[in-house]
Amino acid sequence: MNTSDGTTLTVPGPAPGPGDTAALCARLIDLCRHGPPGPGADPGPAPGSVHVDVSAVTEPGLAAVDLLARLALTARRHGTRLRVTGAGGRLRALLALAGLTDLLGQQPLGQAEHREPPVGVQEGIDPDDLPV
Repeated sequence: MNTSDGTTLTVPGPAPGPGDTAALCARLIDLCRHGPPGPGADPGPAPGSVHVDVSAVTEPGLAAVDLLARLALTARRHGTRLRVTGAGGRLRALLALAGLTDLLGQQPLGQAEHREPPVGVQEGIDPDDLPV
């Protein structure tokens, strides 16, 4: 586990190990309670938020998704916003399958636009309607 100054946690790569979850969650709790370490430390992107850098995770799997879900839950319990940065395409796809794209700051895939029916839903046709 690596941590940088301020409110950024760095997930080790190429894939997080079994001990990383507990260590990163403990570090996140410490950041939530006490803020960034030491005077003059980088305060991070915004008060009350923590960035998780996953750029080193080049072989993501369910362990990476589990780690990020646990970190998100831990942050939410402490009133802190969690944002994942540096996610590659494979990790983004896994997070989308798990419904965790909000961690990336994006709209979840497959969401219907405002006033639009979801994909795969067909409108009914009234037999009295004239063709356009």
